[in-house]
Amino acid sequence: MAKKMIAVFLMCIVVMAALQFTTANEEVAKYEAKFDAKYKSCYETCEKECLEKGNGQSFCEVKCDEDCDEKETADKLHIKPAH
Repeated sequence: MAKKMIAVFLMCIVVMAALQFTTANEEVAKYEAKFDAKYKSCYETCEKECLEKGNGQSFCEVKCDEDCDEKETADKLHIKPAH
């Protein structure tokens, strides 16, 4: 009887751990989606402005990727970007 109780207890622990893991994954996905949207918006605006200034596509891709990545990282770390 004691072995069955231990088995049920262990199964409950496994189920609770699985539920906690699923909840944590959903929270991380929401957190990342917020920064993905900000990055995309930043990149599109930057690229448009860069191309309008007469710069080449490759230059603008690299410049905007670096600039927006820096802003995203600073936002995640709650610091002001160097610009």
